[in-house]
Amino acid sequence: MFVFFDFLRADLSRAVPYIAWACTSLVLGVAGPFGSYAVLSFPERLAFWGGATAVGMLVGISARAFVRSSLGMQDMRAVTVLVALICAGLLSWPLRALALLLYPDKTGFSASLADTALLVFSVSLTIGAFRVVVDLSAAQSLRAMPPAEGPVAPLPRVVQRLEPEMQGRLIAMTVRDHYVDIYTDKGRASLLMRFADAMEETGPEPGDQIHRSHWVAWWAVKGVERSPGKLWLRLCPELRLPVSRTYRERLVARGLVEAPGTGEAEPLAAE
Repeated sequence: MFVFFDFLRADLSRAVPYIAWACTSLVLGVAGPFGSYAVLSFPERLAFWGGATAVGMLVGISARAFVRSSLGMQDMRAVTVLVALICAGLLSWPLRALALLLYPDKTGFSASLADTALLVFSVSLTIGAFRVVVDLSAAQSLRAMPPAEGPVAPLPRVVQRLEPEMQGRLIAMTVRDHYVDIYTDKGRASLLMRFADAMEETGPEPGDQIHRSHWVAWWAVKGVERSPGKLWLRLCPELRLPVSRTYRERLVARGLVEAPGTGEAEPLAAE
């Protein structure tokens, strides 16, 4: 459950869903599917399709977090298709019923359930494809980072346990039920092992535990973010992990955050 909410928060903290929502709402508002172009004014179409798209985005983001955290799916293309199917199944009837409820006198504004499902599936698939392209571009940028100077260190033991195609530089580890999700610059994989044992096998990669469920490699930290009562480390576009009060001093020691009482505006929530 904790991992589900971590994925959810990480997704909602990115600009990509909001850009996708704005673009999709505008396109649907201009195009006016299912006869809405003929019977609704542009502001009405924009309001209706913007609201419907917002709900659909929330459902899609929640489905994406569930598929990735609970089902452990790693292939983002397969995740995109499955999320599109889930959205079509959950949203088609409510969307059609809402249109008929709000505009009962607009006889031109109608569509069969199958047509509505096809629209929801197509829009969700398009948004998912856009996200995959953005994520792949970010991953390629991460791989393109210049290697550290000096001799190349051997991969940590926990990384060597992964499939060869997933063995890369260690970024982070998170707990998911009885599994540990291992993030490298090649992607994400899972191992059935204790979190404590996994952390013992991270050497020689410098890093530390920042939460009871999260470990990060220091080289991969791109920034620090704050929200009311919470502190987060941003490691890449797909990863934003919380820092608990117990481990805050480790960030202070590395100069990533200020020590309490030296300008920190908000308290850090307990683990």
